[in-house]
Amino acid sequence: MAFVILWIGVFAGWGAYYVAMILRDVYRITGSLRRKIELIDQILKTIKEKTEKTANYVPPLIEGVSKIVEHFMEKKRVKEKKKKAKD
Repeated sequence: MAFVILWIGVFAGWGAYYVAMILRDVYRITGSLRRKIELIDQILKTIKEKTEKTANYVPPLIEGVSKIVEHFMEKKRVKEKKKKAKD
């Protein structure tokens, strides 16, 4: 009977050891995931800030490009009118 109790104690200790190792691995994995999620959060915040800063420059940039395009189109129209007047 004492032999059986000894084996039960050995298996219980062995089982407790492996449960503790599994829980330790789970703890490490969740810590690693937490750090990775924080890193992703920081990256997304940085992208958001850069996008917001860039968005402030887009309307004046579009306005400037449209004025340049209008200037060249007007120049083209003037050339076409001069060409028609020559003919």
